[in-house]
Amino acid sequence: MRRIMRGNWREYIESYSSCIIALAVFLFAAPWVWGYSNMPRASWSAWISAMVVAGLAVVSWAWPPLRAERANLFGGLWLILAPWALHFTESSSAFWTHVCVGGGVMAFAAAEAWLLHRAGPSAIQPRHPSDLSGSYRS
Repeated sequence: MRRIMRGNWREYIESYSSCIIALAVFLFAAPWVWGYSNMPRASWSAWISAMVVAGLAVVSWAWPPLRAERANLFGGLWLILAPWALHFTESSSAFWTHVCVGGGVMAFAAAEAWLLHRAGPSAIQPRHPSDLSGSYRS
């Protein structure tokens, strides 16, 4: 545990954010890959959710003090609930894609939030107000 706590925070956060972005890319392509692009609600849910989740991951990566990874927890929860909320549970490919990607997004966002919480406020400081790199201190 101590080894993780003394590691380079930027590397850990970037790897979690990269995994979330990869899941978002997969979700964006899923309607064509799994053949449910003819279902408007499921397709639009996948496309819009993928853009929102990827955008929040990029924000979390670039500006860590904003804590956008917590918003991605809700993005993952939305993906899990979307098949019921938008009534496309009859398509197993759309259903399982949303549920599995949502679970993955929630897992990576929770791990990222936990790491940032363990780092404490002193570990995450912007170097300068115009600094877009995120600047994690190790």
